[in-house]
Amino acid sequence: MSNLVTCRNQIIPTVARSVAVAAALCCAGIASAQSSVTVYGIVDAAVVYTTNQTATGDSKTSIDAGQLATSRWGFKGTEDLGGGLKANFMLESTLANDTGAGGSSFGGGFKQAGDTASFFDREATVGLSGGFGSVNAGRQNMLGVNSIGLADPMGLAHAGTNPNVVYSALNSGALFGGYGTNGGGTELRQNNSIKYVTPIMSGFIGAAMYGFGEKAGDNSANSYAALSGVFTDGKSGIALAYAKLKEANGSNMNLVGGGAKYVMNAFTFKGTYAQSEVDGASSVAVFRNRKIAVAGLGIDYKLSAATTLTGAYYNTKQSGSVLGDGKADQYIVLGKYALSKRTIAYGSLTYAKAGSATNPADLQMSSGLVVGGNDDATRVAFGVLHSF
Repeated sequence: MSNLVTCRNQIIPTVARSVAVAAALCCAGIASAQSSVTVYGIVDAAVVYTTNQTATGDSKTSIDAGQLATSRWGFKGTEDLGGGLKANFMLESTLANDTGAGGSSFGGGFKQAGDTASFFDREATVGLSGGFGSVNAGRQNMLGVNSIGLADPMGLAHAGTNPNVVYSALNSGALFGGYGTNGGGTELRQNNSIKYVTPIMSGFIGAAMYGFGEKAGDNSANSYAALSGVFTDGKSGIALAYAKLKEANGSNMNLVGGGAKYVMNAFTFKGTYAQSEVDGASSVAVFRNRKIAVAGLGIDYKLSAATTLTGAYYNTKQSGSVLGDGKADQYIVLGKYALSKRTIAYGSLTYAKAGSATNPADLQMSSGLVVGGNDDATRVAFGVLHSF
């Protein structure tokens, strides 16, 4: 969309021609100022069958959006300011293409009564970039998402139940909603934030981010501060991230995480580890001294130019909470077939096992797959993803 106006030779009256020329010159000025604007997105839907979704063991069949990758749409653009300096913007919204809903609440679920709705919930930033790197301000991903995402065993597939997204990226409102800049809900993305990313220096990329709590008289309340570093040769790589999120009363939640990916011929080996820990000053009793840790291992095998097979395992543990200790495991097999550069057909099999059928701490660690009264669940999904 770099050319905003397309001109064609037409025979028109003299007066109309003059008006058309003036309009074209005006629009040409706009086009030259706006170097490029891109409309893009992902539309992903799958048929999903899941066992043990009630206390009596009933199964469920559904059409779910965003199983291989979260469905989304957005705009992004850049303007060349000269001298290597560019202005950039990005506006991105979640798309629930199974129902047609767009945008989500800060809580991560689609708009519900009482939620604070955010139309461009995934990204809403403006900034500058150049030889110094980039600086962006607005609502944007916390640094841990980018770092853990480098080596997530499933490539962030099944984001709604992926332990690295739910726990390592703090995407569970029930467990992390009191911390950071959102004033409730999940913390995967931070409002009122500014992020600096360095240029690539011999394969190294560093980043720093701060989210303002915007509370009069207490600048640190509900704030977010983080650092991350990534080293990559373009295929393999390693990433680390650290973040401190504050509650309204000043209580801290510390997050540390990392991942590594190694490519060897047709195989890619991936591993991640992350943990969040809340201090004893939390205003919510169930949060105090709670630690959640997630370990993940995965392997991709490139069967052909179009076909990739993935095996993944996650172990999730909770300790220190007044609920007691809890644990759960996930085992996933995922197959992807590229029908074209933009369209992928896929299928997956997931088995989730909680530590018990009744311990709330165990059930919390199952990423929502295991329902009370059961200690396991099996999910089968077949879908199609198209990007534009």
